[in-house]
Amino acid sequence: MSTTARTATPSATASVRVEGLRVSFRGVEALKGLEFSFGGPQVVGILGPNGAGKSTLLDVLEGLRRPTAGRVWLLGQALGEGYPRGRVGAVLQREFVTDRMSAREYAALFSTLQGVRDGAPGILREAGLEHRAEVPLDRLSGGEAQRLHLHTALAHDPDLLFLDEPSAHLDPMSRQRFGERLKAEGRRRTVVLCTHDLTEAEAVCDRVLFLVDGVLRREGTVEALLEAVPPEARHTGTLADAFFHACGARLTDKGDLA
Repeated sequence: MSTTARTATPSATASVRVEGLRVSFRGVEALKGLEFSFGGPQVVGILGPNGAGKSTLLDVLEGLRRPTAGRVWLLGQALGEGYPRGRVGAVLQREFVTDRMSAREYAALFSTLQGVRDGAPGILREAGLEHRAEVPLDRLSGGEAQRLHLHTALAHDPDLLFLDEPSAHLDPMSRQRFGERLKAEGRRRTVVLCTHDLTEAEAVCDRVLFLVDGVLRREGTVEALLEAVPPEARHTGTLADAFFHACGARLTDKGDLA
């Protein structure tokens, strides 16, 4: 019998699988050996303070940055051996290069890139922006722009959706509505949400990864993370208790992580 070691094949049910992921640039190690896996319909939050490595991780998962070391699989496909673009959607934090495009032009461009023929009318209709079709993106309200970005990212019905700080520029009412939409999408596909907003994460996410200084400190369902907090560390009864207990972080005056 051969004794040659074989590399384990990631489960076909895993939407995202990461093994030993490291990313370094300009002499700084932004991600330090991350290991995690998740899949199925749910909203997964990558939660951490500014500089934790959240956006770097998302860049790798979106195929925008190559890892320094480690391996990543999306929907069973190893990155470096192609990218499952037809099954992945993304809403970036802010897309400055498209700000002067009209809503119609933006929808048409990205639906074409995703192979959705004549997708712009449907995107604008779903986003409730038919009457704003010729308005430049930088003249749309935060809620309007985010609806456009989300419906464009969903036009090809992806199995996996990435979002980087999607509610950062929304007013409270728009943020609540957006959160309800994300929860609905999480019942149909895997949604990965990067945020530093503890309240948003608790309200929207089914599972959370706590990322601090490029290290994965803790992960699990929101319920399991809350249950793991000892009585003496419970102050608010919210996800903040779990994060502070696991990571030793604190809140800023604005309520964000620091």
